[in-house]
Amino acid sequence: MPRRTWLAVPALLLAAVPAAACSLCLSAQQSLSFRQEAPNARMIVYGTVLRSELGSDGKPTAEFRIDGVVKNDPFLNGKKTLTLPRYLPVVNKNDPPRYLVFCDVFKDKVDAYRGVPVQSAAAVEYLKGALALDPKDRTRCLQYYFNYLEHPDKKIAEDAFLEFAQSNDQEVGQAAAKLSPAKLRGWLRSKETADYRLGLYAFLLGACGTAEDAAWFREQLRKDPLDERTLKAFDGLLGGYIHLRPNEGWDLALQILRDSRKPFPVRFAALRTVRFYHGWKPDETKAKVRSALAALLPQGDIADLAIEDLRRWQLWDLTGDVLALYGQKGFDAPIMKRTIVRYAIACPRPEAQRFVQERRQQEPDLVRDVEESLQFDRNR
Repeated sequence: MPRRTWLAVPALLLAAVPAAACSLCLSAQQSLSFRQEAPNARMIVYGTVLRSELGSDGKPTAEFRIDGVVKNDPFLNGKKTLTLPRYLPVVNKNDPPRYLVFCDVFKDKVDAYRGVPVQSAAAVEYLKGALALDPKDRTRCLQYYFNYLEHPDKKIAEDAFLEFAQSNDQEVGQAAAKLSPAKLRGWLRSKETADYRLGLYAFLLGACGTAEDAAWFREQLRKDPLDERTLKAFDGLLGGYIHLRPNEGWDLALQILRDSRKPFPVRFAALRTVRFYHGWKPDETKAKVRSALAALLPQGDIADLAIEDLRRWQLWDLTGDVLALYGQKGFDAPIMKRTIVRYAIACPRPEAQRFVQERRQQEPDLVRDVEESLQFDRNR
């Protein structure tokens, strides 16, 4: 049956971001990248909207001139134009809109289910290059997308960033050392760079930069107060500094995480850095990660996030500290209680099992609800 996604909607064909997405790319669009969408399309074409109109039956159509083909199909059979069942206004006939269009065919008619407004045929070469890559060689793939992260065509740049965002921390970490520090320095200092990209760029520079970059990172991290752009990049700046200066970087991270007077966004950014390193080098950083999460447990406004990370990563060394928080002042909110019970149910240690039995007797509804939520998570 035909698909119903409107052709020109910006956030097209929404899909869940993979669970192992990059920890430094929180603002990424939750959509399929061009490469991910390509296998679903029978044909992918690039072209120009010549005109749009309403037919005698009141249905909209657009005459679309094919200027390039990314993925061919016998249906095209040398066609130079397609009639799309959409109204796509042509505001300036001297500069008509251009689209990269993903199509299916239904009952011998084009079902153009996704369309991306682009500036030029550069989108064709970009996507052809992406489809020619070996998807298993993630380092080579990310090197390719890196070259398009700040492409003049914003849709290409967005797609390249999405490929980083949907890569896992290990893939990003492994590719980072092979990238251009000069480009990254320029992007980080440019006011034109979108705020949501700064954290990723900062980490990438830390992985391929020099001692001079380490000094710059330290200067940025110690700003007081932090300006808005530095705060947006804080997780990546800290991650890059750790990469260039491991001892000093981890010391600074722990100093930040232990200081409950630090604004929540700063401590949360430092936690994202910890998450990135756990995703990238879990064995090598295990002791540092444990110390970082331990530093957050006494802080009622963020302890639930640390406890959930301990549960997900099956780090049980702090079980006694976690269970001791239950019901304490500042830790008695429903979300905190549920988080501790979730941890205890998952934990194999005897003290956790005893805790769950006590809670089952005293708060059976709470335990039942948490068990159901855990089962739901497993079945997703």
